[in-house]
Amino acid sequence: MTITLYHFPQSRSLRVAWLLEEMGLEYTLKTIPAATAREYAKTPEYQAINPLGKYPTLIDGDLTMVESVAIMDYLMHKYDAGPLKPDVSSPDYGPFTQWLHFGESGMGMYVIMLFAHSYLLPEEHRSARIAEWGRAETHKCLEFLASGLGDKDYLCTSGFTAADISVFYMLYLLKIIRQFDDAPDNLKTYFDRLRQKPAWQKISAIEA
Repeated sequence: MTITLYHFPQSRSLRVAWLLEEMGLEYTLKTIPAATAREYAKTPEYQAINPLGKYPTLIDGDLTMVESVAIMDYLMHKYDAGPLKPDVSSPDYGPFTQWLHFGESGMGMYVIMLFAHSYLLPEEHRSARIAEWGRAETHKCLEFLASGLGDKDYLCTSGFTAADISVFYMLYLLKIIRQFDDAPDNLKTYFDRLRQKPAWQKISAIEA
């Protein structure tokens, strides 16, 4: 097994690195410093493996993948995910699949638009309308997520799964840009619970 993950802290590669740790897989982490991440993404070396110039990139033998949730799905199908992925016969399998993908396809666009137009882009390129739209749609997503979580510790009744990792990343971005203060209380408690996970603490401690 020769798994290599190209990782830029605060990017979606956090999801993959966290999952690799939770699964106990052997892997090589190639961390790209924040100061050189954009420049490195344009180099011939990186373009040869990821022409999109984004992070993550995972290489497993002859296979290269670049979509974070797809990488998670692949790793859990190829290797033993244990309780991180409920069995297809489990009542948790449907909710697990929904929340795994909701973390990106359901929330991603709104959170990223809010992130870009309230934090990431230069002031002259920001749109207050887009930021407000992103904020409103993100709020809907948080309410939906809070309803699905209810009074459970994790999204699935069986306990902590990779779906929690997927969703957590979007909550993490909202926390960075101080747009998480108005989240439902059960999501705030959920967020604090997740960030106490040893694997998260190890990965998030890696400096950019």
